Amino acid sequence: MTSFEIIAQTTQAIAANPSDAAAYKLRAITLIQMQQVNEALQDLDMLIDTLHTEDAEVYQLRGTLRMNKGDKEGALLDMRRAIDLNPALLQQLSGEFQAKGKEHC
Repeated sequence: MTSFEIIAQTTQAIAANPSDAAAYKLRAITLIQMQQVNEALQDLDMLIDTLHTEDAEVYQLRGTLRMNKGDKEGALLDMRRAIDLNPALLQQLSGEFQAKGKEHC
């Protein structure tokens, strides 16, 4: 299935059920892969602010996008919430930051 087909299907699912968190998440991930960051952020905001998701991955995704857009404070809040929801992320994130730090040395 192509990214455009996934977007079409998830958009249709959301139209039929505006509370379909799985459809919002899949569409956001697909939009990120398509480099449509602002649209992906809208879906992630909907999941967090309106549907009140407790999905650590959603917070992690939004945190990463916020950091890439220069919103360090928002990114930190999202990453903290992601770690609260899934403490195992702390080790994963620490490894990512260490690997990135070594690339710049």
